[in-house]
Amino acid sequence: MLANVLFGICEMLPRVDVRAVYSMYNRPFLFWAIIAGLLAKLLYLRYLTRLTWGRCAVVDATMNVASPFLNLIAAPAAFLAWRLPRLALNRVFGTDDADPVNWVVLLMVMALITALSDTLILRVVFKRELGQKNFWPLYVTNAVCIAVAACGTGFYIVAHPPTA
Repeated sequence: MLANVLFGICEMLPRVDVRAVYSMYNRPFLFWAIIAGLLAKLLYLRYLTRLTWGRCAVVDATMNVASPFLNLIAAPAAFLAWRLPRLALNRVFGTDDADPVNWVVLLMVMALITALSDTLILRVVFKRELGQKNFWPLYVTNAVCIAVAACGTGFYIVAHPPTA
């Protein structure tokens, strides 16, 4: 059953070597991640943490200033964290590194790393405890931001294909 779902996903989504794309197109990815992060995290902070709009803007800016630096670390860290499970699943299901199952999970691990760093910034810099109840919506917010960044990068790649 799981194999059918994985192969169905692999047939719908394009085959992409995420490491190569990220190394060539990390600037458009970071651009889209920052834009999406500024908007989505501002709404998250306002409605789930009940901070004032001014405080939300300061916290949002701080989290998004750290985000590009973190994404330079988060992408390789996510790839390393996903390495052993990826190798095992590739062997079991006959997939390879370019299959969408691998890069979608990689993006989800990146969202988790970013949510953990945002939580750390809120706790250490702003003395604000999130708790588990508000952490998972932050993870979803980060996943949406990374999905927007991945889609924006995909559109950029289509408009500006790599040259040999």
